[in-house]
Amino acid sequence: MGGTETVNRSSKYHAKQPGRVSAPDSAAIIPQLWAIAAAHHRAGDLAKAQQSYLQILAIDVHHADSLHQLGMIEYALGHPEVAIKMIRRAIASDGNNARYDSNLGFLLEEQGCHDEAAAACQRALELKPDYAEAYNNLGNALKSQGKLDEAVACYERALKLDPDIAEIHCNLGVVLESQDKLEQAIACYQRALKLNPNYAKALNNLSSILTTQNKLDEAVTACKRAIEIRPDYAEAYNSLSSALTAQNRPDEAVAACKRALELKPGFAEAYNSLGNALTAQNKLNEAVAACQRSLELKPEYPEAYVNLGNAIYYQGKLDAAIEYYKRAQALRPEYAEAHCNRSLVQLLQGNFAEGWNNYEWRFQIKAARRSFSQPSWRGEPLNGARILLHAEQGLGDSIQFLRYLPMVQAAGGKVILYLPPRLRRLAEQLPGVADLATFGEPIPSFDWHCALMSLPLAFGTALNTIPAQVPYLAIPEEARKKADALPWPDHGFRVGLAWAGSPAHTKNRHRSIALSLLEPIFQVKGVHFFSLQMDAAAQLQSTQAAITDLAPATGDMADTAAQMAHLDLIITVDTSVAHLAGALGRPVWTLLQFVPDWRWMMGREDSPWYPTMRLFRQPRPGDWTPVIDGVVDALRKAST
Repeated sequence: MGGTETVNRSSKYHAKQPGRVSAPDSAAIIPQLWAIAAAHHRAGDLAKAQQSYLQILAIDVHHADSLHQLGMIEYALGHPEVAIKMIRRAIASDGNNARYDSNLGFLLEEQGCHDEAAAACQRALELKPDYAEAYNNLGNALKSQGKLDEAVACYERALKLDPDIAEIHCNLGVVLESQDKLEQAIACYQRALKLNPNYAKALNNLSSILTTQNKLDEAVTACKRAIEIRPDYAEAYNSLSSALTAQNRPDEAVAACKRALELKPGFAEAYNSLGNALTAQNKLNEAVAACQRSLELKPEYPEAYVNLGNAIYYQGKLDAAIEYYKRAQALRPEYAEAHCNRSLVQLLQGNFAEGWNNYEWRFQIKAARRSFSQPSWRGEPLNGARILLHAEQGLGDSIQFLRYLPMVQAAGGKVILYLPPRLRRLAEQLPGVADLATFGEPIPSFDWHCALMSLPLAFGTALNTIPAQVPYLAIPEEARKKADALPWPDHGFRVGLAWAGSPAHTKNRHRSIALSLLEPIFQVKGVHFFSLQMDAAAQLQSTQAAITDLAPATGDMADTAAQMAHLDLIITVDTSVAHLAGALGRPVWTLLQFVPDWRWMMGREDSPWYPTMRLFRQPRPGDWTPVIDGVVDALRKAST
C-alpha cells in the first residue's frame, strides 16, 4: 500500500500542546501505551492496537500519531471514509508531518477524489521534498487524472530518491503500459519482482502484457505464480482466464473466471472475461448474459460492449453486433478492436467501401503492430519503385491476396515479397517478383510497403471487381515430380480432406471439426480419401476408414499444391487448404460455421474470390450434421 506504513518511525506526543485536557501524570504513560500499541500493530493484532491508541486519545484527544494510526487501521478494516476523517484530525493536530498528508493523498485517491489527493501529496512534498512515497502517491493521483507524463515524472523522481521500492517500479510500469511502452513496462515489472519475488501484483500486470504479446505460456506461468502467492487474488484469476482463452483453452478459462467471481462477486471485468470464454465455447446465450451482467456492474465498459458484440455476432445478429461495437467506439473513440471488429461485420455483409477502411484499424491493435520507416502504399503511382508486400496473418490470408501481384506490377511497382517460409517455393513461381524473403530473413531494400490484406483498399476493390481469375499460383516442377511418384490409385474418385485448422487460431473451435464427424462421408462408394492434414497420424489411426496420409510426403505448401493436382476434389474446413485449392483452380468444397470468416460472406453457396469453390454452411451455431449430410449427397452425385 503506497505510503501507508502503519507504525510511525518517530513518535511525537505533543503533551504541551495548548487546549489539551490531560494531567502530567497521565501524559507520562503515553510513551508506554504507544510502545504497546506499536507492538500490537506490528504483530497484526489490529483490535488490540486500536484499543491502545484509543487509550492514548482518552488522555490526549489531539495525539496526532494515534489519530493517524487509527486512520490506517480503519482503512485496513475496510472503512476508508472513517480513515480519511481520522487522518484529517491528525493533520489538524500536527500540520507538519508529511506522512499524514501523503497517506491522506493515498486514501483520497482510493476514493476517487483525484484533485484532493494530488493537493494532499503536494503538501507532503512541501513539508518533505525528498519524500519518495509522497511522489509515488502523487504519481497515482496524476495517473488517475490522465496526466500520464507527469505521473511518470513523479515515479521516476521517487525512484531516484529510493530505487528499492518495488511498488513504485510496478506503478511506473502500469503507466508505461497504458502509454503502449510495453518493453519499458516489462522492465519495470521485472525490476519490482527482483526486489520482491513474491509481488503478486507485478506478476499479474506482467502476465497481461505477455498475453498481449502472445507469449501465452509465460503469461499463464506468471498468473499461476501470483495465485500461488495470493490464493484469494481475484484479479490474477481473471488474467489467467484471458491467457487461457487466448490459448484456446476456454474450459479452463471459464473455471478461472468462476473462481474470480467467487472471490469477488461484483467483479465486472471477470464477467466480461467469462463472456469471452463462453463465446469461445460456443455457449452464446450464456456469453451474452455474462457480458450483459458486466455492463450492469460497469455501464461505461467498452471491452464488455465489444465482447457482447462478438457473442451476438456469432448468433448471426450482425446489425446488433455493429451497434454494440459503435457503443464501444463512443466510449473510447480510438478503441482499435471495436473498429476492427465492426469492419469484419461490414466485410461479411459485403459493405466493402466502409469495411476496407475500418479494417486498417487492425494495425493499431498491440499484438498486430508492424512499423516501417518507408511510407505505406495506398495506390499512389509507383513509377518503378520497389514495394514490399508483406504477410501479416495466416497462410490462407497470404494465399488469398497474392492474387493482387499483377495489379501492383501494372501500377509500376517492383514487387518484393515477405512471406511465411512454407510459401517460399510457391511464391518463387510468381512472375516478375523482384525479390523474396521469408520470416526470419533480412528484408530486402524497398521504397514503399503494403500489407497483403491492405491491397483491396489500395485498389478500391468492390464485390464486382474482385480479381478472381484462377489459377494464379503455379506448382514448382520438383514438387510436381515428387507428387507424381506417389502411389495414386488408377481408378475411382480421389478426394483430399482437411478437417482442422491451426490450434493456435483464436476461432479454431468454431471452424474445425472432429475426424469422427466425417464418418458418413467415408461410406460413399467408389471414393479414395487422402488426408491433407498435417500432424494427424494419431487421429487417422482412430478411424476404421481407408484414408491415405499424405503428410509424410509434405514439406511445404508447394508439396500440397502438387498433391492437389492428382485429386478430383478437395473437401476442407476453413483453413489454408481451402485457399490453396481455390488459388490453383481446383474443385473445392469448404465447410463453414454458422457465421463464418468475413471472406465467405453470408447466405451464398459460391465464393466471389474462388470460382471453383462450393460452400456448405451450418444452419445453426455449432451444428455440423446438416453440413455433413449435404456433403454426402453431393459427393454421391459427383463420384458417379
